[in-house]
Amino acid sequence: MSEAQGGGARGRDARGFPAFAARRGGRARGQSFWAAQWTGAMEDVWPEEGPLKKGRSFARTGRIGPITVSPGRVAAEVYGGEETCTTRLTLTVLDDDEWDLLWEKTADRPAEAEALLAGDLPEDLLEAVEDARVRMLPGYGDLDADCDCDAFDHPCPHATALAYQLSWLLDSDPWLLLLIRGRATEEAVEELKSALLLRALAGDEEEDEPGETGTETEPATTAPAPDPGTYAAQRAAYARPATPLPALPPLP
Repeated sequence: MSEAQGGGARGRDARGFPAFAARRGGRARGQSFWAAQWTGAMEDVWPEEGPLKKGRSFARTGRIGPITVSPGRVAAEVYGGEETCTTRLTLTVLDDDEWDLLWEKTADRPAEAEALLAGDLPEDLLEAVEDARVRMLPGYGDLDADCDCDAFDHPCPHATALAYQLSWLLDSDPWLLLLIRGRATEEAVEELKSALLLRALAGDEEEDEPGETGTETEPATTAPAPDPGTYAAQRAAYARPATPLPALPPLP
């Protein structure tokens, strides 16, 4: 996907969320399965505990403004004392071929496909993601951060705080993971339906084709005639159909 195409998709599918109020204590990581998967992958990419610890603390301060989630980007304004910064998390958007492959693998998993069509994001979808060899969770060289602040750390505490707050959003709407990778919920569901239809049509075509039994018809063989004058020859003569008589001539 070109940069211009990415920008168009980002503007069309962007979703906004109100700022989180300040929290006293408690966990800074989201509690759902997908939130835990996100934070675990993010902390693997950015393993230094210093920026992560500062980010968890800052996430609870209520100083991060409304969050915008769009294909390839998560952004928010951050209020730090007298300065206001714009903080962005960026991830790679999957191309159309990668999405097609993911839905093809998902169509092979009836339980996961049914859950997605019902509006759920099943945990076992990760297996289809692995089969398709695409990225849904952040990985090395895939997740990056940008902030207007002058912090020495990279990522800065504002960026890691935004990443933790994204896990809070995933607690209530895990489909945001798909949006970040380039597909809004409605578009993802329609593409999955198309993959399921193609799979069903392919199955019907296979049933219509004649099956191969693996056996070949052997040509009929003629048994050798028995020697004249033997008992076998006499039996064969009696078993032979009688020769029909010629037709009678017409009466005068």
